[in-house]
Amino acid sequence: MNLILIPIVLPLVSALALLLISEKTKYLKELLASTAALVSLLAAANIFLQPESTLSLPWLTSGISFTLKADTLSAFLLLAVSLFSAAISIYSFSLPAKGSSKWFFFNLLMTQSFAAGAALSDNMVAMLFFWEGLLVFLYTFIALSQPNHAARRTAGKAFLINAVTDLCLLAGVCITGYIAGTMSMSEISHNKLTLDYGWAVFGYVLLLIGAVSKAGAFPFHTWIPDAATDSSAPFMAYIPAAIDKLLGIYFLARASVYLYQLNGTMSLILMSLGAVTILVAVMMAFVQKDYKRLLSYHAVSQTGYMILGIGTLNPVGIAGGLFHMINHATYKSCLFMTAGSVERQAGTGDLSKLGGLFRAMPLTGLAFIIAAAAISGIAPLNGFFSKELVYKGTLDTGYSVFFWAAELGSFLTLASFLKLGHAVYFGDRPENLKDVKEAPFSMLLPMAVLAGVCLLFGFGAQFPIDNFITPSMQALNVVVPRLSGFHPDKLYFVSVIVILAAVINHMLGLAAGGGKASKASDHIHYAPVLKETFALAERRAFDLYEVGMDRVVPPVSYVLFKIDRAFDWVIDTLPSRTAGFFGGSASRFHNGSYPLYMALTLAGALVYILLAAGNGGLK
Repeated sequence: MNLILIPIVLPLVSALALLLISEKTKYLKELLASTAALVSLLAAANIFLQPESTLSLPWLTSGISFTLKADTLSAFLLLAVSLFSAAISIYSFSLPAKGSSKWFFFNLLMTQSFAAGAALSDNMVAMLFFWEGLLVFLYTFIALSQPNHAARRTAGKAFLINAVTDLCLLAGVCITGYIAGTMSMSEISHNKLTLDYGWAVFGYVLLLIGAVSKAGAFPFHTWIPDAATDSSAPFMAYIPAAIDKLLGIYFLARASVYLYQLNGTMSLILMSLGAVTILVAVMMAFVQKDYKRLLSYHAVSQTGYMILGIGTLNPVGIAGGLFHMINHATYKSCLFMTAGSVERQAGTGDLSKLGGLFRAMPLTGLAFIIAAAAISGIAPLNGFFSKELVYKGTLDTGYSVFFWAAELGSFLTLASFLKLGHAVYFGDRPENLKDVKEAPFSMLLPMAVLAGVCLLFGFGAQFPIDNFITPSMQALNVVVPRLSGFHPDKLYFVSVIVILAAVINHMLGLAAGGGKASKASDHIHYAPVLKETFALAERRAFDLYEVGMDRVVPPVSYVLFKIDRAFDWVIDTLPSRTAGFFGGSASRFHNGSYPLYMALTLAGALVYILLAAGNGGLK
């Protein structure tokens, strides 16, 4: 078998084999899934280390071929997908709160297979096949996480939002392929499409909608916080934190840099979308009281930094967006793993019911501290370096407002993680949690690996920049300047000021909240104007899906129902009643009376004679 097929075929075959295993069989499902994921990871590593490889097979009668291409960017993405799949498969060994083990690992492996296919597809039609397959397993992943109606409702919400945006992507692919005369992305890249006329703009915008929706950006993000409540921690660590971000930002970079040549207007639109996503989501994260739900909003907010970096359209910003893509997947997946560990050991994710767990769960707590510091952009961890590149990219555009929006997002990010870490791992431990112990080794190992990557990609930032980011940029045909590691420049000192401001804010919040860390955001949550805004947000007033389903769909459905009933009345009821009326009237004359029939005959003859006479008189 061609090596490039292994990361696609092996998880697919293993997933189907899982269906033959009884649910009661202990650890066999876990071993099969982990083995398949690890072997796929080794294959992905070999593909990455090899020169560019391509597999092309005749597919459709129209001449479209099924082409898989592993250039340095797609091979890097494949390696990341395989790494997180292996980490989640091992992490889920000892976690019971994930639904049926058989169906959980089936969904995980099928997602891995289709994500690998989407990453490697050079032909956009082939990419759509894998991309849409992921939509099916997104639904089943959430729906089967918990045996209740809430999980199924959230699964339906996630499916509908992504289905609509995937239709946009489908239309965008068709328009792009028609304009370019080919569905091959590598062929289109040789002669990039420009936004000089309406159809090109329309095609790119449709691709943009599909990409940012997959990445979980505003306003297509609203299913993610719901999934944090109604699904499992492994699902959140795998799909919203890692796979969706990787694929969405990957394709956004392909569309914005590789397929199209964007102009200044579209650059402003992208950066504005990134800035809004950062601020809207981080404000919601700051006031959350649940561990996973708080993390879910940060998974949305951090997407904004990636979109902002790519939207700058300069090499430094694009490099920052791609670097932040892999960094975010690393620390956010790790953070969701810590949430799952705490939920398993303590039985709750409610911040008001937790506290003092660092002494009982020191390894989980340490992994949390490293990942939280990384996502907050604290030097010299990996999040600092990718954010620094994004900041520099925004400043190079000349629009400093985006830089300050990103810095405000960093301030709120650190402030919310100070609240989360303090509420869960420090302070006094509740009496009912006195016997809590550390999570099992199978859960600690993936957390430790991902926390280690945060350190490696931070202290040794030059390694990922030289070996992953720069080659990926070259695959996009972008010339990258020499990117250096840590150096105390102006941006570093700005980050120090942001850190100090977040710490002061946390201390003020603690004082205002009576020393309770879970209330450390209340002074902002319930501030004038913000109080009413947050209240509207918590009632889902800004959730387009909920507004549509609760306030738009019912009245529209009622109007359409009435219109349908009116057509039925005109087409069916009115003719039948009219025929019945005339039939009934006629039946009253047909009563068998010969004198009546004779009178009607004579009356008819008389009318005829009069009409004939009248016509003759006219002549």
